[in-house]
Amino acid sequence: MVIPYITFEGNCNEALKFYKKAFKSEVKMSQPYGDYIPEEIETPPVNLSSWILHAEMEICGTKFWFADEVRPASKGSMIKLTAAVSTSEEAKDIFEMLNVGGYVSLPPTETFYSTFHAALTDKFGVSWNIVAEESPDKL
Repeated sequence: MVIPYITFEGNCNEALKFYKKAFKSEVKMSQPYGDYIPEEIETPPVNLSSWILHAEMEICGTKFWFADEVRPASKGSMIKLTAAVSTSEEAKDIFEMLNVGGYVSLPPTETFYSTFHAALTDKFGVSWNIVAEESPDKL
């Protein structure tokens, strides 16, 4: 099993709430740093105790892990997450939620394999493909 692990810089709680709403999912568990300070950190952020040390959520049938990293997180494009859902309606709803404050790299389009395919980077810097698993009707 491979589990996608998404890290943030102090705004993991905000991201969890956002993804919970976008994917109509639930946070399975969430643990703040509390009194824990990673050994190599000399000057922790002031509000580190409320940051997320580890959280879990299921998105489109896949388990995801989330955390706030004390070290700066980098926003890159090497990994893209694909949310494959049943219908174009569901895909459109997720796309519209993730697009708030985000950047669209592939506008929604119908393809030979799907009624809806779009790509974007959300406001947290996470790159997503949104794909409906329903095929377009071809006569």
